[in-house]
Amino acid sequence: GYTTEAEARTGLRQLSLGKALRRMQKQLGLEETGQLDADTLEAMRAPRCGVPDVGTFLTFEGDLKWDHMDLTYRVMNYSPDLDRAVIDDAFKRAFKVWSDVTPLTFTQIYSGEADIMIMFGSGEHGDGYPFDGKDGLLAHAFPPGQGIQGDAHFDDDEFWTLGTGLVVKTRHGNAEGADCHFPFIFEGRSYSRCTTEGRKDGLPWCATTPSYDRDKKYGFLYTNGGNSDGAPCIFPFIFEGISYDSCTTVGRSDGYRWCATTPNFDQDKKYGFCPNRDTAVIGGNSQGDPCTFPFTFLGQSYSACTSQGRQDGKLWCATTSNYDTDKKWGFCPDRGYSIFLVAAHEFGHSLGLDHSSVRQALMYPMYSYIQDFQLDPDDIQGIQYLYGRGSGPEPTIPAPMPTEEPQPLPTEAGSTSTTEEEEMPEPTTEPITVDPRQDACVEKNFDAITEVNGELHFFKDGKYWTHSSFWKSGIQGAFSVADTWPNLPAAIDAAFQDVLTKRVFFFAGRQFWVFSGKSMVGPRGIEKLGIGKEASRISGALQRGRGKVLLFSGESYWRLDVKVQRVDKGYPRATDDVFTGVPLDARNVFLYQDKYYFCRGNFYWRMTPRYQVDRVGYVKYDILQCPQ
Repeated sequence: GYTTEAEARTGLRQLSLGKALRRMQKQLGLEETGQLDADTLEAMRAPRCGVPDVGTFLTFEGDLKWDHMDLTYRVMNYSPDLDRAVIDDAFKRAFKVWSDVTPLTFTQIYSGEADIMIMFGSGEHGDGYPFDGKDGLLAHAFPPGQGIQGDAHFDDDEFWTLGTGLVVKTRHGNAEGADCHFPFIFEGRSYSRCTTEGRKDGLPWCATTPSYDRDKKYGFLYTNGGNSDGAPCIFPFIFEGISYDSCTTVGRSDGYRWCATTPNFDQDKKYGFCPNRDTAVIGGNSQGDPCTFPFTFLGQSYSACTSQGRQDGKLWCATTSNYDTDKKWGFCPDRGYSIFLVAAHEFGHSLGLDHSSVRQALMYPMYSYIQDFQLDPDDIQGIQYLYGRGSGPEPTIPAPMPTEEPQPLPTEAGSTSTTEEEEMPEPTTEPITVDPRQDACVEKNFDAITEVNGELHFFKDGKYWTHSSFWKSGIQGAFSVADTWPNLPAAIDAAFQDVLTKRVFFFAGRQFWVFSGKSMVGPRGIEKLGIGKEASRISGALQRGRGKVLLFSGESYWRLDVKVQRVDKGYPRATDDVFTGVPLDARNVFLYQDKYYFCRGNFYWRMTPRYQVDRVGYVKYDILQCPQ
């Protein structure tokens, strides 16, 4: 806060209120009245960064900065509000804000410890600085240093966008994969979700500008994931003998809405996940269903969200065509907060900048959306004070894109060229789900567990599931191993991802395979790595910094040099010489969130980097978070 620790200890908070207010007003560039006036109240209520304001206002005390220029960052988990590719791109652009004016470089890694670890969390999320729910504190970051220092945390209770509302990717159409724009105008009516209006084929579509009537720019919204390669839903469809006229969560324990992409799922087993996550309502009693327009409320028809019937002025909608009869509703999503702008601000803290009292500066503590963002001279002065000038020119505002002639809405999808969504540099394409009814929580144990691209992967009999403890969406899958990593055996003993090259190594029996995307090398015998016949199989792997991995088998382990694919001299060594207190017959050994996990049966033993067992628990209930 703005009172000092000494004032708090001596009970002088009330006497120091005026002094504290003047401090805050000075920091925020307000008139220093010492009074709780209207401008001060408005500033206090504004969404803001969670880093305390009182400091040097240029750099953190002591000029904290990194001692190297080539920094790494890792995204530990993702907000469900945006596609992963959109978030990765926003973070990349946010780092570029700072690299454009300094000698700094930023490289994303997908496992191991990075200089800047990025995560989304809610409430108390493990660092002692809890978030406060929606609005208010948006994010916070720590100044440079070891451990948690330099890390950036984003409040997962916020609605993250690019600052202008919902972000929904389209395919085909004539907008080259642009995002949907909500709301949009079509034939004089406002739409806040994708619609089938105006089409005879029933395909959902949206405009990618505020007005289709004016610009004629649009795209189609099909399905995500599943096993139908983005095909559209088919309504009605049959599932377990019942006919469905809309997307459903029946048959799934994770709450995902899905549909069949043929008339009969029971017969064809073809399906996809419905793209309602980005157009879903918040709260209410409709479990994330999209708004339905028009809808009837108290006998009156509404074609857009309304605040009628509410004293708090919040916008809401019905999720069926008639609220009066069905009583199904939810709050309408707002414009959200720009993940790019908030990230650029927080990464400034990660690099050593404190808050600025210049209202136009990126490092000003209060959030405001800026369409054509450009660093303020105050921001540039601060970052160059720490790291010096960059070799390139100062950044400029990009020129606006040329406007194309409006084009008519085609009668069939795919009649124009398609721009595919940019993929993140990971070793797999979008995984293909085997069956929406399969549930990881019914499995007694797993063949192998490892972390790939920040997600835990659980392998079993040719299938795998993914999970991140920070995700609201929970377990995802089951996915087909053969579709993601072709020609692997169904039973996998161990796996790991190389920190530097992102290649994934798989072990089964005394053989191993190496994948880069879907390109495979192998199988090869583990004797090629220098592991003798004493190892019948590899049971787990622990990354040890860049380029080194410990491979476990029975009571022994080896240290592998990943680059040369050869174990180091002096190995094998006895597991219990270093890893005391864990089962020597562990079935799965893996690294997750910088701790070592040894699994046997239903249980796991968790060990700290200081080789102390700090927890023993259930794999399903503690790691997968299955219901008990």
